[in-house]
Amino acid sequence: MTIRSNLLRGALAGALLAACALPATAPLAATAAPAARPSYAGASLYQLDTTLTDSQGQRGSLRDMAGQVAIVTMFYGDCNAACPVVIETLKRTVAALGPQGRKLKVLMVSLDPFHDSPASLAQLANFHHLDTSQFKLAVAKDEAQTRMLAAALNIKFRVMGSGEINHTTRIVLLDAGGNVLGASSKLDTTPEPEFVKQIAAALKSG
Repeated sequence: MTIRSNLLRGALAGALLAACALPATAPLAATAAPAARPSYAGASLYQLDTTLTDSQGQRGSLRDMAGQVAIVTMFYGDCNAACPVVIETLKRTVAALGPQGRKLKVLMVSLDPFHDSPASLAQLANFHHLDTSQFKLAVAKDEAQTRMLAAALNIKFRVMGSGEINHTTRIVLLDAGGNVLGASSKLDTTPEPEFVKQIAAALKSG
């Protein structure tokens, strides 16, 4: 077992413990469970039990991206500093990949499940001219699941008294099985060349 797998397993376990320690929030309406849950080897993020609702009002989970190379990050709708930069970075990353960039899935999950909604995420996607067939903006079921995912992605955040959210920026590359292949934490609209190369290699092999 690799050191990366051990570290990610620790992050997943820590995320679950952190989520359980949080006070419960009002649950969303129950959704039908799949007939059989697929198993994922190693330290796949697809093992996280998350319920996501996207800007189109469609419910799903991280596991819906299984079989596809994806990049995942977190943001929030009222962010006027780092988040617009991250969104532009994501757009330029896809563009830098050329034609094969169309095969890349992009998932952006809100850090603010109390205020971001499918409607507000749809407005944000429209404002940034995002193709929602490729760029999925989503919000988790509650605060516990939001914190669980943030911990697994190694994204730190804190809600301030003003409602502003201080957070780190990190874009994580997942292979078709949900395993972490790499990440970029550079806050710049120009994507890191090495990260783009990693994505291109994953798309080619995936």
